[in-house]
Amino acid sequence: MKVDRKEAALITGAASGIGRASALALARRGANVALVDLDLERLQVVRDEVAACGGEVLALRASVTHSADLQAAVQEAARAFGGLHTVVAAAGIARRGRVTDIDEDEWDQVVDVNLRGVFLLARHAIGHMIESGGGSFVAVSSDAGLRGSIGYAAYSASKHAVIGLVRCLALDYAREGIRSNAVCPGFVETPMADELFADNPRYDRAFYESRMPLGRLARAEEVANVIAHLSSPEASYTNGMFYTVDGGTTAGTFG
Repeated sequence: MKVDRKEAALITGAASGIGRASALALARRGANVALVDLDLERLQVVRDEVAACGGEVLALRASVTHSADLQAAVQEAARAFGGLHTVVAAAGIARRGRVTDIDEDEWDQVVDVNLRGVFLLARHAIGHMIESGGGSFVAVSSDAGLRGSIGYAAYSASKHAVIGLVRCLALDYAREGIRSNAVCPGFVETPMADELFADNPRYDRAFYESRMPLGRLARAEEVANVIAHLSSPEASYTNGMFYTVDGGTTAGTFG
């Protein structure tokens, strides 16, 4: 059943960082937006910011690792907006540690949020997208999903897996009108990046900036602009792509 209504979007990890910036970008182009996150206090702040852009907005507390919670959030958004067209999997966490150092529970947590969270979102959202006549599924991977990252075994493994999952989604659901793509940012000015720098005395922000061809971290809005593009009619033939937003760091050796 095709629903002829304005764009309906749902974003996980929407309380901060790339998720928040993506919600604002989609709202500014006229979409109704459902915000999903565990941090309800911060989510309510973002809800007010998105509402100021116009359109309808929902703030839904749910864990991307809890299937029933996430399914309920997706269903509520689809019911409120009359369907779903744009779905963005932006929830993610990072934990430091080599495979011989990282706690097994921390490994499981990273994989659960970064990979299982994308799987569950796709599982519960794609049916609504098909009923709405098709749409765009975008997952946030990382430049660490394209190459290894010293001391971040769980994070890098989970982000590599996200790209593999997105490629399968692109093949499995293209004939039903769903385009699936991944964005692969480098370091972005987000609360998560601040936590990583604070937790890593050996490599601080200045160190990483010195190794980036553009000499700085990305802004969350710059990643959100790519997500907005991939979910727009301008990218109507873009499917199964991983789009790097890393200032050139994966282009080759620099310096």
